[in-house]
Amino acid sequence: MKSLSGVVREDWIGREVKIIGAGNKAYLGIVGRVVDETKHFLIIKTPEKVLKMMKKGSIFELSWNDQKVRVKGDDIEVAPEERLKLKV
Repeated sequence: MKSLSGVVREDWIGREVKIIGAGNKAYLGIVGRVVDETKHFLIIKTPEKVLKMMKKGSIFELSWNDQKVRVKGDDIEVAPEERLKLKV
């Protein structure tokens, strides 16, 4: 089983995520697939639209090895290629 650091360090593109914490309460509960990522944003495709979601101040839930894992956006607010260097 991978630890939380494994979740943080892996590529999120293609993974399904659920927004469970956000500054804008209208985003709570939205589920979609990550189609792109930058230092500050996750680009999430839902059946209705493509959403540019700020990492900072958000909490994301995703399935990881058949478990639900919650990750604070503040903890992954780095460029995707820099996440390998993160200490979690």
